[in-house]
Amino acid sequence: MHSLEAVFWDVDGTIADTELCGHRIAFNLAFKDYDLDWNWNEIKYLDLLKISGGLNRILHYRNEIKSDLSECQCSKIQTRKRFHYKNLIKSGKIKVREGVLRLFDELSKYDIEQYIVTTSGRDSLEPFLYNSISSHLNLFSKIITYEDVSKHKPSPEAYKLAIQLSKKSVFNCIAIEDSSIGVEAANSAGLNCLLTLPPWPISINNISKKACACVNSLGGDDSPSKLIYGKNLISTYVDVKYLTHLIN
Repeated sequence: MHSLEAVFWDVDGTIADTELCGHRIAFNLAFKDYDLDWNWNEIKYLDLLKISGGLNRILHYRNEIKSDLSECQCSKIQTRKRFHYKNLIKSGKIKVREGVLRLFDELSKYDIEQYIVTTSGRDSLEPFLYNSISSHLNLFSKIITYEDVSKHKPSPEAYKLAIQLSKKSVFNCIAIEDSSIGVEAANSAGLNCLLTLPPWPISINNISKKACACVNSLGGDDSPSKLIYGKNLISTYVDVKYLTHLIN
């Protein structure tokens, strides 16, 4: 039986609903600052989440609507977006998802190493970390961001780096993700993965079926996890025993 020795956490959508309530709003504010008539509603933004990386989303949309904005101009928009995103975080509008802090603490209690593995940029990530989970940052052995790798997810590069730094066998690790792109990245690195669905409506037909299990959230005493597929929950929510169950 494999023991659980390390958990690799995605951030956007997994630890917090940073996407619709954070990044999307910040993009729209940046577009307004540059007098663009672009506005990404929730449906459009969810579609754009298929593209990993903020600048890549802007470039993709530019090409889609056949805009003549240069890559340099798009980069400036992305920089301005980061400014607005930081302000949204400081305002306290982006909340940590159900069960995340509980699982942080439980993993630490069992001396299981924890890593943040994202391909978001450090400029976008750090304001969230220091404003929303500052009391738990000491529980992480390493924080991996886009600056540490050369490719966004679904490339497995970030997860391969996490495995290398942890010096753990892939059989003793698990990733927690909220997207098909993230699950693909984890699987390509040889990792088992738990998919926790993002906190917005999504068709079950459109989710990745390649994770070990899928739940609607990590859950808690007052808000049980709902299993979508995979091995049955041991408790009423995701805990260390369940994560260990998933890698065996």
